Amino acid sequence: MADFAVINSRREIRLFSSSIPSILLINGRRASFIIDEFNGVKLIKVDFDLSVYDEVIIELSNGLSVPAYPVGLIDESEITYDDWLGYKIEDDSIVLKVWAPGPQRLFIEIFESESSADLPVVVPMELDKETGVWSVKISKKFLNSAYRYRIERFGKILYSPDPYAPAATVNGKLSYILKFDEFVPEGWESDEGPKLDSPVDAIIYEAHVKDLSTSWTANFQDRGKFVSLLEADASTVLGDKAGIAHIRELGATHIQFLPLQDFGSVDEVDDNAYNWGYDPMLYNVPEGSYSTDPCSPERRILEFRKLVSAVHKNGLGVILDVVYNHTYVIDTPFNRLVPYYYYRLKENGEFSNGSGCGNELATERTMVRKFIIDSLKHWVRNYHVDGFRFDLMALLGKSTVLEIERELRQVKEDLLLYGEPWSAASSSIKDVCLTKGEQRNINIAVFNDDLRNALKGYPDDESKGFVSGERGWETGIVIGMLGEIDYSHVFKGFTAHPTETINYASAHDNLTLYDKLIKSVPKISFEERKRMAALALSIILTSQGIAFIHAGSEMLRTKFLEENSYRSGSLINELNYLQKRIYRDFHEYIRGLILLRKNHLLFRLRTADEVRRHVEVLHIADGFVSVRLKDDQEEILVAHNARNEAVSLNISGTWKLLVYDCKIDLDGQRKVLDTIKVERLSTTVAIRMKDER
Repeated sequence: MADFAVINSRREIRLFSSSIPSILLINGRRASFIIDEFNGVKLIKVDFDLSVYDEVIIELSNGLSVPAYPVGLIDESEITYDDWLGYKIEDDSIVLKVWAPGPQRLFIEIFESESSADLPVVVPMELDKETGVWSVKISKKFLNSAYRYRIERFGKILYSPDPYAPAATVNGKLSYILKFDEFVPEGWESDEGPKLDSPVDAIIYEAHVKDLSTSWTANFQDRGKFVSLLEADASTVLGDKAGIAHIRELGATHIQFLPLQDFGSVDEVDDNAYNWGYDPMLYNVPEGSYSTDPCSPERRILEFRKLVSAVHKNGLGVILDVVYNHTYVIDTPFNRLVPYYYYRLKENGEFSNGSGCGNELATERTMVRKFIIDSLKHWVRNYHVDGFRFDLMALLGKSTVLEIERELRQVKEDLLLYGEPWSAASSSIKDVCLTKGEQRNINIAVFNDDLRNALKGYPDDESKGFVSGERGWETGIVIGMLGEIDYSHVFKGFTAHPTETINYASAHDNLTLYDKLIKSVPKISFEERKRMAALALSIILTSQGIAFIHAGSEMLRTKFLEENSYRSGSLINELNYLQKRIYRDFHEYIRGLILLRKNHLLFRLRTADEVRRHVEVLHIADGFVSVRLKDDQEEILVAHNARNEAVSLNISGTWKLLVYDCKIDLDGQRKVLDTIKVERLSTTVAIRMKDER
């Protein structure tokens, strides 16, 4: 770790160095100081007040000089700004504003072509010391020009794109000024996603743009691009539906796309480059590698809007997977403009690593939080997205998530907001981490890894769960079926209401559901493994809460046992649409379960009180669980059998079988009297109406 220092408060500097400070320079003049030490960190104390705009340099005993950045002093001085940042096009000029308090000078460099090799037009910016905002007004002739900020600080010159800009050149080297609303598809003004009465009405399908559209097994034209998914007639080589049409046919209500904000881990002009995208750089810019012309700042905006519009026209919502817990690298616009302010530091000066990436955003700071909320609003207002999935949401902190929820609901009331209630490692966060249970009553949902693990064991090892033959998981299965509410003293979960749990068997992380079953039960037959997968998804789709399906699960997707395929390329990650035909019975079964869920409100109860009133736990035994759902109109029995032999239930009356032995019959043609048989490794759903009781 290189030596550096931060001004902690008006009279204290924290020096992270093994060397002793010998001289303290304030704006070029020597100043007296005393040295203290706390937990191995040198504290330089002065008897006068420092300013955010003082140039503070510490000369060390080893001959090196270390600048001190006013990180804590910015907080203490409350130098913040609550208006717009970025650029705004006015009648006769363009105004640009960037928040960058500190001992530095800023200039804007404007490139009338997109090449940074051209000599730029350089214009100095003006600082408002009270707000920390640098601003400049330039001629409107610079519309459709690239630009960057030049930062002069401590005798060095740095360059940075604008973190607030909505457009950028290839690979995010320069920001770009354009009239944002000129690049819209036909009918954009009236475009909107499906309305949600309750989050539990959502059935989320998680997918990556390239996974959906690169395989030779479907006839996409612009493979791996936003526009590939606009192709309404996309089909497999066997004539089955592919792409968005496939998802619509399956019955999902929303597509959760893996990150589509600009990320730094691929070269945007390399069509073969692949990454999941959890490496954000420019948060307000669509990723260029998914554009048919990454060198065109306008094209990616228009094409992503076309994708959103196409998804909406298919009756589906768009959810963005967003990564506001860390950045791809430390050398970002954030750290160039306001060093160390945007990132959490440990007591020893190292970057906090709760993300596992070593560069965790300090979301508790006012201007970091403002940036996140402004960015999210940008995607809702300008791209009409219908929800957000927050990566490592625990690291955002509860107070930040509360503010996100409050602010975004004012823009779009029925947004789906949910995330991962965990971090990748320990963090120096000063807020309460939003882990499972902390989401109670704040209109945010979290991923239910308790149910995931109960279903199949831990994600990547050989452990087993309920569906794969391990006993002892039954209580966890029932709690998940009840929406993780506090149902009784036995069945107690982490939610206040079922609207707070995302129920899933697998996701992009870890092994696919089918691969996990290969690893945990390698010696069984394919048919048995298929029944286990069907049982797992049956539990997900008949449980209270929000249902979530990993792309391809409906056709037994494999990644060839690759558990972390974030950069494994399309050959590992792409959907093999031929499996839809090969495993048509499985696909139709999952499709039928989704329709079953949509047809019956009893599978989508909204409150804990409704679950307690309408759901009765009937049986819980080794490898077997069942519940009864009941309202004024109908009574539904749901039984899950993970045993290798059939189970018979004695339950009075005549019942229609809707789900039986891994088959769907939503008309209930088959009737049974007083006894319901649940075949091995399967789910049975039976119904009787009010007048049949």
